[in-house]
Amino acid sequence: MKVCVVGVGGTGGLLAAVLRRAGVDVSLLVTERHLTAIRRNGLALIAPGGRFSVEIQAEIEPRAIGACDVVIVTTKMWAVEALAPTLQPLLGENTAVIPVQNGIDAPELLARTLGWRHVVYGSAAMNAAMEEPGVIRQRNPNYGLTVAEAQGHEFARLLKVKEIFGAAGISVEVATDGPALLWDKFIGLVANSSLCALLRSPMGVVQKDDDCWALYTAVFNEAVAVGRAEGISIPAEKAEARLARAKTSPPMVMPSMAVDLMAGNRLELPWLGGRVRELGRKHAVPTPASDFIWVALKPFLAGTAAAR
Repeated sequence: MKVCVVGVGGTGGLLAAVLRRAGVDVSLLVTERHLTAIRRNGLALIAPGGRFSVEIQAEIEPRAIGACDVVIVTTKMWAVEALAPTLQPLLGENTAVIPVQNGIDAPELLARTLGWRHVVYGSAAMNAAMEEPGVIRQRNPNYGLTVAEAQGHEFARLLKVKEIFGAAGISVEVATDGPALLWDKFIGLVANSSLCALLRSPMGVVQKDDDCWALYTAVFNEAVAVGRAEGISIPAEKAEARLARAKTSPPMVMPSMAVDLMAGNRLELPWLGGRVRELGRKHAVPTPASDFIWVALKPFLAGTAAAR
């Protein structure tokens, strides 16, 4: 199996390093910032079990990589739409393009250009961040992917992904309802990213303070309400289980939006809490908690320089 990972932030770097260590044919599509470091020193992962480095092909141009069996798109949400046309050289007859962005919009944005015969639904459960170009730090030992084909498509190729990735130590679950798969992560991620960014703190701070947890729960419930208004199947027991997991998740977990905020980087808020507000207005569902988070973080959407 030939795999291309597009982007080498926390998620992309973790997946690429683990797959390459297992002997999978993996290439990276990167920016100039990462190219020199990876070609000189390889790709390094600082994992809970220790540090390792792998030699890996890194390219700026997709044509230098060519057609792949699997393309995993890990860039930030704001880059997805413009990126889509540039990925054509990576596509073969049966290539599966797996976007694992935060939010619910990436598959649709990619499919407009690449088509649903290539694009599948994807969700990544992992906590890692780029420490410096070519070096990724994994914060949580548990990680994996959930994937689903678009409605009516066969999923044999995803079972092959499950097999190959599983042999490398990456858990892959093949689901049947792509939109529900995205929303299952989204309802928790909106709350995680909102509260941790607002407080500039990891989840442990949110979990221990009753007032913080009450606001977290309010944001979470708003996301559930707008999802149901969108026609997404979010059973009560699934929502309750997701909320319970958040309460007991590792306290050191720091969502990427909080990391970006503290680093002065652009925020994905418009595709997270911002989407909840947008859909709330579309369906006349009140979202006062999400509105508050939006106002508090809006000055930092483009990075801290914009707030000065």
